[in-house]
Amino acid sequence: MIDKKQIIKDYKLQKQPAGIFAIHNLADNKMFIGTSKNLPSSLTRFEFTLKMGSFPFQGLIDDYKKLGEQNFEVKVLDELEIKDETEQEIDGELKTLEEMWIEKLKMEGVTFYNKK
Repeated sequence: MIDKKQIIKDYKLQKQPAGIFAIHNLADNKMFIGTSKNLPSSLTRFEFTLKMGSFPFQGLIDDYKKLGEQNFEVKVLDELEIKDETEQEIDGELKTLEEMWIEKLKMEGVTFYNKK
């Protein structure tokens, strides 16, 4: 017999990949960039909210409607290798990694929906 409680407990104990993700407007080379402690969940949520028009940044929704889904790519930019870090350490590492990506992408001519 399947022990549903044990399956749920095991799932919650699994470490999900954490890292930096982006929604890239390929037509205008503009991005929404963010961090997540659970990349698969965040990517799914952001793809869904973008398609439903309930994304938190109106400029991105407007461009998505105008340019179409084919001009956008949701992708993982970088993943953290998590071992025994505390939540605060993970948050700090994600913030540092995000800042590095923002600087790198700015040098490549990328502009952002959510970062200056």
